Amino acid sequence: MISDEEKDQVRAASDLVAIVQETVELKPRGHEFWGCCPFHGEKTPSFHIIPATQVWHCFGCGEGGDVFTYIMKRENLSFPDSIRYLADRAGIELHDTGAQRDRGTKRARIYDLCAETAQFYHTMLMRGKDSRPREYFASRGMGGDVCRRYCLGFAPGRNALVSHLSQAGFTPQEMIDANVAVSRGRGQLADRFYDRVMFPIFDEQGHNIAFGGRIMGDGQPKYLNTAETSVFHKKRNLYGFNWAKEFIVAQDTAIVVEGYTDCIACWEAGIKNVVATLGTALTEHHVKTLTRFAKRIVYMFDGDAAGQKAARRAIQFIEQDSMDLRSVVLPDGNDPMEFITAHGGEALQARIDAAEPLMDFVYRSLQESSDITTPGGRAKALEDALTLIYPLRDSYMIDTYFIQIADLLGLDLETVRASSGRVFRDVAKREDAERRREQNYERQRAQAERAGGSQGRSSGGGAAGARSAGRGAWAAGATPPVSAPVEEDPYDYVPLDAYGAAPVEVDEDLPPIDVPAGMESAAPVADSSSAAAAPSMPIVLTDLERKSLAGERELLTMLTSYPDLFRTYADRICSIEWVDPRHESIAWAVLATPPGTDPAACMDAARAVCPEAASLVSAGRISATSKHPTETNIVFMLDTLELYTIKRRMRAAQAKLRQDRSLDDEARRVLPMQAVQDSQRQRELQKSIGGVADPFRLIGLETAGADQA
Repeated sequence: MISDEEKDQVRAASDLVAIVQETVELKPRGHEFWGCCPFHGEKTPSFHIIPATQVWHCFGCGEGGDVFTYIMKRENLSFPDSIRYLADRAGIELHDTGAQRDRGTKRARIYDLCAETAQFYHTMLMRGKDSRPREYFASRGMGGDVCRRYCLGFAPGRNALVSHLSQAGFTPQEMIDANVAVSRGRGQLADRFYDRVMFPIFDEQGHNIAFGGRIMGDGQPKYLNTAETSVFHKKRNLYGFNWAKEFIVAQDTAIVVEGYTDCIACWEAGIKNVVATLGTALTEHHVKTLTRFAKRIVYMFDGDAAGQKAARRAIQFIEQDSMDLRSVVLPDGNDPMEFITAHGGEALQARIDAAEPLMDFVYRSLQESSDITTPGGRAKALEDALTLIYPLRDSYMIDTYFIQIADLLGLDLETVRASSGRVFRDVAKREDAERRREQNYERQRAQAERAGGSQGRSSGGGAAGARSAGRGAWAAGATPPVSAPVEEDPYDYVPLDAYGAAPVEVDEDLPPIDVPAGMESAAPVADSSSAAAAPSMPIVLTDLERKSLAGERELLTMLTSYPDLFRTYADRICSIEWVDPRHESIAWAVLATPPGTDPAACMDAARAVCPEAASLVSAGRISATSKHPTETNIVFMLDTLELYTIKRRMRAAQAKLRQDRSLDDEARRVLPMQAVQDSQRQRELQKSIGGVADPFRLIGLETAGADQA
């Protein structure tokens, strides 16, 4: 396993701001950096980084943490793999030890299995007795050097792969999980790919995660890809992205084609910033991945009807992330490989440079496909155009699109606008019906898989159970069940808190909010007897406790950024009754550091007492939004948290006086006296807060007198 010293070394060598700036435009705001979150679509920046403590948080989606959690999220990695990723980046050699690393996680085993499979296929291509795959690649202009460069291969079938992987130490379940083999019942496995030339598919980090197989002659399906697995998702992954990424960044342009051979042909022609979709149209996930590295995407469609249909489907992304989405449609029905063979790479690059905006191309193709000189042709073109822009119906530019359609078809603008309502309703109905059909299909498929699994267990995996399961799921080419990957738990990663970073105002009469994971010990319990009687009942937070939690997060954000300014206020921190004990531990760990300790070292102290400290201290926004001096903000937060403490104490005292019949006379005398003192202090705090509270309304903190006990 990776030692704590190595983790700290990697963390210290990885500047969060520099890493985020690779894919996100950041602007300084005070002592912080802000930008649009790379993990969800937004146009107003809600993502911020605190350089002093090397933590980040998005107030839009609630995600946050340190550099490790950022890389986990961005690169879709496990926690240990995020450390290895950053170590490689920083040139740090890690010394993984322990049986777990030697054995590997399930995800690592799939990577290893796919790599072994790719090597087997490549050997079968280059050294196998069957010469047909070599002749096929040669006929496409891909000789031995090209085959070696991209690890191309050949799947002979006849259980050759299953036999090879078994000898290499992989289990039948691992082969099924990687979808390189399928079950045939009675414990028998068969190669998934048979008599096909093979293209290994890699993820962004270069791990072999899947395969694409193309038939060499006639037959269906022409292409067969690995089905969805725990490491491969065709709507997220792109062929060749691992090779093209650096060229995409350098040119600020990503070119998307539709096939593996088209990708390879472009690379060999010197056009390196090219990726391919994997049997799907361009998806939202593809767009988000590419816009992390470039703002210009050129979608190069085949010149056939399917290519033009794909272009129209891409319209839905036209306004996403301020992206420049352009298109190139090749003439005479050519695909990129055919065009390069006929005209050369320079001619293709010239067409890419002259790519037209996607919307212009689509409008032009609509005009060409309909006879707009006749009323019927115009009516059809109008319906097609409105159907096309349906995904943009809520856009602030919708009127502009109406005007463009009206000009294109020679129609009155009001006619277009009036027709849009009917067409949009019809499209919505069709999409809803299609969605229901897909849901029914998935429901039936899941039921069949469950039935198949239970029958297989009851029959000991016999033929009857296998045949039943096959008819329900695998007979139609569906994926065998894939169990979820077993990940190593990150030592400093915590899921998104249920209460979020910024509380919202909640009606006191509504049910209280559930305590997030890790907070069970912090929430108050009514009494010991009720807790013992109902140990399974969920522990909940009141609205006031929820507000206190948000205030505690704000205080910790400032405390870790300006530790020396807080040292004079240690006595004030003693007066706070913390809702989350993790917050209190972090506060005192930071204050226990010697004067002059920099914020980064304070964060190390916080992690020592609370592994998830990075997620907890990254959610404050006061220091970035307030116009007041930092010390004023500190006093404001201390006053606010003390006020919340007093209010919670007064409410508890009132409840005790009303409900606890066992109180003696002394207790009934002391509680009202304490309440009088608390009431006086509450008025003082409300007066102090009232002068500076207004800038903080957005985070849900109270102004003076807003919440009387």
